[in-house]
Amino acid sequence: MSLNIESLEKSITALEKSINVYYSYKTDKNYDLVDTISSGVIQNFEIAYENSCKLISRWLDENVSADISHKTTRKGLFRLAGEYFLIDDVNIWIEFHNARNNTSHRYSGKLSNEVLEYALKFPKYAEYLLNNLMERKE
Repeated sequence: MSLNIESLEKSITALEKSINVYYSYKTDKNYDLVDTISSGVIQNFEIAYENSCKLISRWLDENVSADISHKTTRKGLFRLAGEYFLIDDVNIWIEFHNARNNTSHRYSGKLSNEVLEYALKFPKYAEYLLNNLMERKE
């Protein structure tokens, strides 16, 4: 069965677009506008992150062992993805996971900025995953 990677492609594109808008306005004196844009970046990060995790799980289930993704934690999933060269930096993916878990608290200033910093870094790593999945498609 071939993986449908379209949702990951679209979510990465949406995240990149929101990041571009953020960089266009981040020095704007209208702090409400910048906060709103930042929230959009964080939300697009959440979606791209979740799509990435789903595809990692599906690939591992189909190519390593059925239901392996249901028998491990997200951190374990990233370790397996690293072993199979789907991702190149397990530790940063664990940091993305921790940032994603903190998104429910994103409206508290410092934490919001920390999550935003991870969101700004994420496209490069998600694209690496996407490229590896595309290379391995049946």
